[in-house]
Amino acid sequence: MPKVTKPLTNTEVDKSKPKDKEYTLSDGNNLFLLILPSGVKSWRFNYSRPHTKKRTKISLGTYPAVSLAEARAIREEYRALLAKDIDPQIHKEEQERLKAEQNDNTFLKLAERWKEKRANEIELLTMQKNWARLENHLFPALGHYPVTKITAPVLITAVKSLNEKGFNDTLHRIINLANQILNYSVTVGVIPFNPCQNASDAYHKEVQTNHPAIKPELLPKLLFDFQNSNRDMLTKMLFKWQLLSMVRPAEAVSVEWSEIDFNKKLWFIPAEKMKKTRKGQFPHTVPLSSQMLKILEALRPITGAEKFVFPHYSQPNKSMSKEAISNALRKIGYKGIQDSHGLRSVARTYLEEQAVDFRAAESCLAHRVGNEVSQAYNRSEYIELRIPLMQLWGDYCESCGMVLMLK
Repeated sequence: MPKVTKPLTNTEVDKSKPKDKEYTLSDGNNLFLLILPSGVKSWRFNYSRPHTKKRTKISLGTYPAVSLAEARAIREEYRALLAKDIDPQIHKEEQERLKAEQNDNTFLKLAERWKEKRANEIELLTMQKNWARLENHLFPALGHYPVTKITAPVLITAVKSLNEKGFNDTLHRIINLANQILNYSVTVGVIPFNPCQNASDAYHKEVQTNHPAIKPELLPKLLFDFQNSNRDMLTKMLFKWQLLSMVRPAEAVSVEWSEIDFNKKLWFIPAEKMKKTRKGQFPHTVPLSSQMLKILEALRPITGAEKFVFPHYSQPNKSMSKEAISNALRKIGYKGIQDSHGLRSVARTYLEEQAVDFRAAESCLAHRVGNEVSQAYNRSEYIELRIPLMQLWGDYCESCGMVLMLK
């Protein structure tokens, strides 16, 4: 008859004392407590390895950090593994490896790797805004999650509060960013597929409006209101410059004196200042209308010694903020009526009404038209076509009451 081992009691375990030599107390079913001369008590599990049948031991932790009940629970877990011919020691090592891998592949860490890649593909300010959105709305909930554990329900729940607060646009931006990170995770082999591709369908998406812009016939009032506001002289001149040039706010405000060719009457904007597109960044040349030249001549005695035509007030080595005109428009009562970027729309609508060449009009806004071959072939042609259009637009602005002198 096989020997029956009497299970240990909590009192026996607690009161066991060290001896000159190490010894063991058995709990049965291959679980025993090893007591060392130093007084350390360590739980061990003795078993035969599947396939090789060699006897071996595995540590379950020390007492009292691991109680008798906890040690027994681990023993039963290991016995269940052995019943399936799974070596507990190999299983433990695999679990530790997976845990370490999950710690290396959290949503936050994958996002940081994605950010490093995307930094070379989009504008710095855009990345900063996107990262701030993630830090504010997603990382607190999902940053610590292993990316392998993120599913559509998990993501949908994480952004639920944004929906409840009515931040519809932010909600969909966050889901889009999350999908970009998860798609990157697929690309680098961390997950086999992105389970959140359709997560945005869980929430209604409001129709987004374009940048607000007035009709060209209302330009006289806008020019009058801006000119007679309490905005400073340099902001007023920047407003006119941006309106006349048809470029984006960041491009208008960053114009440098070295980029202006007064002889050829051209403004050469380098590629790195232009908007990043999927096909890259491209330089843009702006023909200078007589009105734009007058603004430059008026400013040359004031800022001509600086790098920028519109330098920052306290930091002359920097340009004014690209938000300067949008802020000014809001302050003079044009919030929701006209913003800085929308000035391009006013000009484009006017040119449309004049039935001018479509390619030339789009080129004025630095929009690339046609295929890559025609874009390269017609680049110089578009400049020639744009010269009269820029003057046509400048003449219209002046006829609407644009003041070109310093006031």
